[in-house]
Parts: sequence; structure tokens; C-alpha cells
Amino acid sequence: MSKTELETSALSLSRYGYAVMAVAGLVFAGLTGSGAILLDGAYSLVSFIMVLLAGRVAKLVETPDSDNFHFGYAYFEPLLNTIRGLLILLLVAFGVGSAVIALSSGGRPLNAGMALAYSVIIGAICISLSVVQRRNAKRTGSPLLEVDARNWFIDGMLTIAVGVAFGGAFVLSMTAWADWVVYVDPAVVIVLGAVMVPTPLSIVLGNVGQLLHVAPDPSVQKGIRERLDQATQGLALQERDVRMVKVGRYFYVLVKLITGEGFRCSKIEELDRIRGNIAMALAGCHPRLVLDVVFTADDRWVLGLVGEDANGGDTTKRISET
Repeated sequence: MSKTELETSALSLSRYGYAVMAVAGLVFAGLTGSGAILLDGAYSLVSFIMVLLAGRVAKLVETPDSDNFHFGYAYFEPLLNTIRGLLILLLVAFGVGSAVIALSSGGRPLNAGMALAYSVIIGAICISLSVVQRRNAKRTGSPLLEVDARNWFIDGMLTIAVGVAFGGAFVLSMTAWADWVVYVDPAVVIVLGAVMVPTPLSIVLGNVGQLLHVAPDPSVQKGIRERLDQATQGLALQERDVRMVKVGRYFYVLVKLITGEGFRCSKIEELDRIRGNIAMALAGCHPRLVLDVVFTADDRWVLGLVGEDANGGDTTKRISET
């Protein structure tokens, strides 16, 4: 099975899983009166819709560029993950808001025994699917499956935590403090919200960074530059400029080599040989590396400006340190 086929199959598994979780969550929320289970079911419903879209995006990013998308479809992955994170944040905000209202208005009745059974079963399923999807993400290198595995794990851990709280509520219902059971569910929802927020927030920030072309981690940049230095050692260069960005499953590197007076080239094949050396040096940096190597003797082209600044602008104003 190819990586693309495995990714498609894994997304189908999640699609069915989220469909089951959404139905179970909404049904058990009605049976138990639990806002926490309702939040869990709504979370699964949003994830189900996103996985449906992710299947389409996973196929799209593997297709060649087109007349409308000259640089391909890689940006659809971080865009979809950003939307997914924002929807989850909105869902959490709504759940916490309703829980605060419930706490201030006398709590919420709860069938603790049935809620506990739901939490144990659903939590175990979520953790199992998280393990499977994490393995599939490593085999395919798919950012969509990476996010999906994280979501299953978080969902499973939160469901188990909710089960512990409901177990306490079940025990509490058989004591003299049974009147406090009505406050357990809204309190659990608020705690859930606080625990859930960091994950979708980190997904949003990370993927928005990709959409905005934020440079990768400094340690990654350092590694790329060190490999480039080794690959171009001995060439008569004034300097070199390197730009890089990760977008979805692809890692783009643009290398501009500013040649010096001693640089000699009589055939295009010689430039291609240098490109090949650089490609070999960077090959281990990322499984989906997209490399462009540009040669120029005029440092004005480092910025790539073709307008007014190309003739009279200050070319020392670099976007980043080379």
C-alpha cells in the first residue's frame, strides 16, 4: 500500500470513528443530562466534518499545480488545520460559557452511572485510535494525520478524566452530600475547557505561521545553512542567501548563490552539478524537500525586486541575515 493510499485509508478510519463518537456523545448527553458529554459529542461532530474535508485535501496536495494554483495546493493543509483549531476553540468557549451559567443557576442534574459507563468505553476507543493514527502519521509523514492523532489522544484522555469525575459523582450520590452532584458536570466542563484550549490554540498558531511564511525554528535553519556551507565549500562565492518555510507536508528551500570573480562556468551542466551536490547535502533534512538554487553575479537579485528598487534601491536591506 502506497503512502497516499495509507493516508486515505487512515482518514476513512477517523471519519467512521468520529461519526460513531458524535452520535454516541449526542445520544448519551440527552440520556445523562451531561454538558461534558455534549461537548465531547460536539467535538467529535466537528472533527468528523473536518476529516471529510481532510480526505479531499490529502488527495489535492499530491496533485500537480494547475492554471489557477501555480504553486500547488500545499497551503490547503495548514488552512484546513487552522479552521479546525478555530472551530474547536469556539466550541470550547460555548461549552464553558454554558457551564458557568449552569453553576450560577443551581447546577445541572446528572445520571452519573450512565455517564461513567460512556466515559470508560469511549475513552478506551479514543486512545486506541490515537495509537493507530500516530503510527500511520509516522509512516506517511502526513500533517493531517499528525493533528488527527493528537486530537484522538486529547479526546481520549479528557474522556477518561471526565469518567473519573463522574465516578466521584456516582459515589457522592450515595452519601449525605448527594445534593452537590448537580454541580459536578458544569465544573467538569469548565476544567475540560481549560485543559482543551492549549491544543487547538497551538494548532492554530503553528498553521497560521505556515500560512504567513514564518521561518522555521532557528535550529532547523542553522542545520540547513551548515549543510549548504559544506556543499558549496570551495566555490568562488561572494555570499549566499537562504530562505526556507514549511507548508503542510512540504519544506521549501530557496538558495541564491552570489558568485565572485573567480567563479567560472562554461556549461549549464556544471551549474546543475552544483545543484545536485546541494540537493544531496539537504536530502536528509525533510522527507518532502522542495529545492530551488539560483545563481547570480549581481546581489540586487538576492531580493528579487524588479520594480523601482531594482535600479536604484538599497540592496543592503536584506529581509533576513544571510
